[in-house]
Amino acid sequence: MNKKILCCLLTLTVFISGCGGKAPASQDSSGSGQSSEAMPAEEAGSGEEDSSGTGTDDPSGAGEAEASDSGKDGASEAGDADASESGADAASETAGADDSESGEDGASETAGADDSGSDEDGASDAPAPEPEADAYHFNPHLYVPMFAEDIPQEYWDSFYNLCDALRAGEDTFECASEEAYKWAMDPPTLNALLPPACMKVTGESNDGSLPFENGVGRIYYQIPAEEYVVREAEFEATIEELLNTYLEEDDDEFEKALKLYDYMASTYEYQYDFIEVMPDGANYYTLMTRSGQCIDLSSVFAYLLLQAGVQAVEVGCNVPEMAHAWTYIVIDGKGYHSDPTWALKATSGEDELLLYYFLMSGDRRASSSCPVDDLTSPLLPKYWANFSSVEFTADHDDLSFPGESLFVSLDEEHKIVHYKDYAGQYELNYGA
Repeated sequence: MNKKILCCLLTLTVFISGCGGKAPASQDSSGSGQSSEAMPAEEAGSGEEDSSGTGTDDPSGAGEAEASDSGKDGASEAGDADASESGADAASETAGADDSESGEDGASETAGADDSGSDEDGASDAPAPEPEADAYHFNPHLYVPMFAEDIPQEYWDSFYNLCDALRAGEDTFECASEEAYKWAMDPPTLNALLPPACMKVTGESNDGSLPFENGVGRIYYQIPAEEYVVREAEFEATIEELLNTYLEEDDDEFEKALKLYDYMASTYEYQYDFIEVMPDGANYYTLMTRSGQCIDLSSVFAYLLLQAGVQAVEVGCNVPEMAHAWTYIVIDGKGYHSDPTWALKATSGEDELLLYYFLMSGDRRASSSCPVDDLTSPLLPKYWANFSSVEFTADHDDLSFPGESLFVSLDEEHKIVHYKDYAGQYELNYGA
């Protein structure tokens, strides 16, 4: 079978599925979260389609048009926290955690972490300064306003009750209706909004009891409840540490998006091998291992943005020419398409962040063989997906960068991104 057709068929079977599991024969809620998505079919610098008109499932570019200067879909090593002297996995100056001595993945100049102060002689009599409070705290009650018309508020409230019950190790929660229960317990919902719960709890009875009855939903743990509570707490601490390492308290939506985009491009790698049985839900696994395929990377990027207070969701296309997923982001009320998979550094070998795929208009996204006129999102209830009123509109290109643009530095005081290409260095004012 033609490799590209096989790639698209494989991805189609797993795209909307949110959690790990055996590869389904068709879309279902227990999918592995693994896909063999097509990679970019264009040179990032030209914005033109590959002559084949299709992508491939190989982000290294084998068998597809060469994109030598585009920095196309690179990924840095998932576990490569140590960039020592090369700094290849540092979040190329945007994430701002201090990486002196350790060289661990951090954005070297823009997050503003300052470790320059050291104890001076005579300072021993001064009172110890109060430790600086973290700016970001884990939010178990994530919300996506763009889905307000498609997902009723009572569904969200029921899901929040579930989150609170899980964090406490309880086995029931108040739930508005059976439909709300199904959405709250659906693996794609848990994968997108509470990753540690995906595959570790289910809404399918294992003891003959009714999953939902008289306004009460039951939780069926797949591991001991006490073990889940520990797992949840450790996950929350990981997310808080990540956000407080790479972001600053006064970052605006654009800055949060750029820094987290750079974090993913610098520290994640593309998962080439298909995992038939995932040990965890896809987002949890990807966050913990820093590796995944397009549906995983785009969903994790959306999750981190939601935790940082920026509205974002995973979206994707499934057409004969391309099966791919990316992130739809709303910044200052405007929608943009953002593709973390095609920015990964390790695959392309780039040490600098490619900005071409960061915030794209719909036209630019479509020009890379990814149609945007019939997008899907796994967070939408399956039975409503084909009737959704959501339009993932991206009509603006004010925050888009030209092809072959590489990040140089971020001037947060003046709201300017400095970037370069082969011809020179330029500025983009994102505060205008």
